[in-house]
Amino acid sequence: MVRLTISVKNLREIADLLNTVVTEAKFKLEKNGLSVKAVDPAHVAMVCIDVPREAFLEYQLDGEEEIALDVERLKSVLKLAGSNDQVIVTKEKEKLKFDINTVSKSISLLDNNSVTTPRVPQISSDSYVVLSKSDLEKGLRAAEDVSDSIRLILSASEFRARSASDSEESELVLPKDMLKELKCKDSVKSSYPLEYLLKLVKSLASAEELKLSFKDDYPLSIEFLLGQPKQSQPGAIKGSFLLAPRMEQ
Repeated sequence: MVRLTISVKNLREIADLLNTVVTEAKFKLEKNGLSVKAVDPAHVAMVCIDVPREAFLEYQLDGEEEIALDVERLKSVLKLAGSNDQVIVTKEKEKLKFDINTVSKSISLLDNNSVTTPRVPQISSDSYVVLSKSDLEKGLRAAEDVSDSIRLILSASEFRARSASDSEESELVLPKDMLKELKCKDSVKSSYPLEYLLKLVKSLASAEELKLSFKDDYPLSIEFLLGQPKQSQPGAIKGSFLLAPRMEQ
């Protein structure tokens, strides 16, 4: 048996985040909560989300389950709800039923074997910055009509996001005193595809802070919390976004 109750706001944000890289995803349900990992077809970006059982208003599970879903159909169902609503999710044979106030709707599950769960690569960096999502979004939007890539530069004193073309350039500069945290011994820099980063920040409705970890020409890791809880709270929904670098000539 699977019966879950969760806020529409949280489930919608999870679906939006997954939809930045895939249209189908497989959710793993265990006694301690739900997790999902997805990588885009080009293997450029990966999303990982962990939802502890404390984030649910109700979490009933007989045993471990895997549920493969069409993410866009899930988003369509959630359009029936208001952001302050709750949704009850139950599994009925090969369908998933959603009860939202006076409306119920069921969607067919996908074959679990048709949706793969990617292996998360082991990446690490000693350099990172924690900044507000709104600050990063300003830099990304400034670069949107300049180039299809953006160069991130981190030093002991500041964080910069720069984009340039033959005719235009943009640059976000955030000195250390405007950052939440900064750890960097030697300056690091790497370029990344702008399209993926723009999709990410647009999908994160509730995340207020982002932790960016990277080094020279190395994958970017972005960590965040959904639902605006504190890190120490047991109901914190944790997410991460991994992005391959764009190698410059």
